[in-house]
Amino acid sequence: MSGNRYGHSSPPMFLVDSGGGHPGEHQYYHQQVLGQGNPPLVPCWTFPPARAKMKKRGTMNNGMTWVLIMILLLVFAALGLGAYQILRLQNQVERLTQEMPAEVESITAQKQVGLPAELIKMKQIRADFIGAHLIGHADQRSSSGTLNWETQLGTAFINGIQYHNGGFQINETGYYFVYSRVEFLIYTCSHKDSHTHRVSVLRRGENRTIMEDHQEGFCKSSNNQKWMTGSHLSSLQRFQESDWLFVNVSHPLFLSKNFQNNFFGLFKI
Repeated sequence: MSGNRYGHSSPPMFLVDSGGGHPGEHQYYHQQVLGQGNPPLVPCWTFPPARAKMKKRGTMNNGMTWVLIMILLLVFAALGLGAYQILRLQNQVERLTQEMPAEVESITAQKQVGLPAELIKMKQIRADFIGAHLIGHADQRSSSGTLNWETQLGTAFINGIQYHNGGFQINETGYYFVYSRVEFLIYTCSHKDSHTHRVSVLRRGENRTIMEDHQEGFCKSSNNQKWMTGSHLSSLQRFQESDWLFVNVSHPLFLSKNFQNNFFGLFKI
């Protein structure tokens, strides 16, 4: 073992060349200074590829997380917008309902049971109320098809309007809501049978139809089964003084005997 001038041996020195360059210089140093060949190298392992793969995987996971977050935000935004639209439509419907006149709001084709009571209430509240509500009459033998109406029984009443021979006479020019409903009860019929229900106005000798309903095919066979069908007409019309209003049907003898289901009325707006 070689020594230095201080009398003790020099510690061995190891050089590791990871780049693989100048192996001769290392060998010369060990031979001349230390008196021996290349020392055994200590194995060393590094893992840069594994770290790169983990880093890449982490980046992909972060990207997928952001994508999912954006999708959830879009879904919540769409739900919020839909809820806002629904609330806005509900508010608009409520506002329109409040602005609708009470007189017209109470008139519906599906439910006419409370109609006379509403008109009577209007008559009590408004001193200038003009209107009438008549129900079906038992005698409907008119050859012309013009219906007769009951003016005193049940819910029938007249106020500010004249009635004569099945018709109303208008005493004051203005806008009126006019309505009529008829119900047919037929014992024998065929699929070719039909019926017509119309409301007409007579003005200065000229008869003009203002509303009409025509139905056919309501019977499926000509057996002994009874068939019932109905027709409802209603609209807002402008009438002049001395106009006459009538209701005509094609088969007056087929009208139902339930007279509350047959009615004719109007009131001034």
